[in-house]
Amino acid sequence: MPARPLRRLILIACSALLLAGCGLRFAYSQLDWLLPWYLRDYVTLNAGQRSELDVRLAGLLDWHCRSHLPEYVALLRAANTTLASERVEAAQLEPFLERGEALWREIVAELEPELRALLAGLSDEQVEELAASFARRGEEARAEFLSGDAAAQHAARVERMEERLRRWFGRMTPAQRERIAAWSRALQPTTEAWLEDRARWQDELLDALRVRADAVAFTPRLALVLAPRETRWTAQHRAAVAHNRARTLELLADLHALSGEAQRRRLQGEIDALASQFAGMACTEPARVSAAGGR
Repeated sequence: MPARPLRRLILIACSALLLAGCGLRFAYSQLDWLLPWYLRDYVTLNAGQRSELDVRLAGLLDWHCRSHLPEYVALLRAANTTLASERVEAAQLEPFLERGEALWREIVAELEPELRALLAGLSDEQVEELAASFARRGEEARAEFLSGDAAAQHAARVERMEERLRRWFGRMTPAQRERIAAWSRALQPTTEAWLEDRARWQDELLDALRVRADAVAFTPRLALVLAPRETRWTAQHRAAVAHNRARTLELLADLHALSGEAQRRRLQGEIDALASQFAGMACTEPARVSAAGGR
């Protein structure tokens, strides 16, 4: 399976499993972990580095295909069974969110040696380019998520959520749009803290890259950078994230209750089609390259 279509399907499956909750997680806090997949967007790679990246990503995606795709199929089909009920409670969606996050942690752990090897081979000029890319994208994120007054940010949040849900439900009804607006108003602010945390993470990565030529020093430094960032959150930020997570699960359960027969058929049809697409996917078995010299 080519890397780009498989990456796209992974993200779509994540959104389906969590009824867009995982999509929020990716959008707001996790994209930095995908640096190897998007490294070409941050740094201009030479021919040798591009070739190495392709080989490493082929191995990583094959591992993911073999290790996680069967569970994606099972989870998607279990989600469809749950969604066949007339009423779905937020507590019934929680296990899908928890398992999705656990699968994501497994991906991060598998990714670490590949990322370490790729980053260790960057030149000083490429590290400078990476720093400039971080700064530029940080400014873009602030403009996207923090521009305008509170009313404008609320309207943008509602629009983003409606856009994410449209694939699964189709056009939102007036009652559903009002419920999404109420969800947005109930959220506690976390965007500023997320942006600050992302900037700190990027600074830590750039600092670790200063010793990338010394594997003994670089390996533990990068491991600290890749440690779950929530362990470094303040108690206040952790509580706000938990609050928003709970409100989002409640929103999704309520939107299901507010959906009509056609919307529910569409939702279940989309999820079933995705499960079938994963079930029919063939995994290749390329040679695996790793920082440890192979696995």
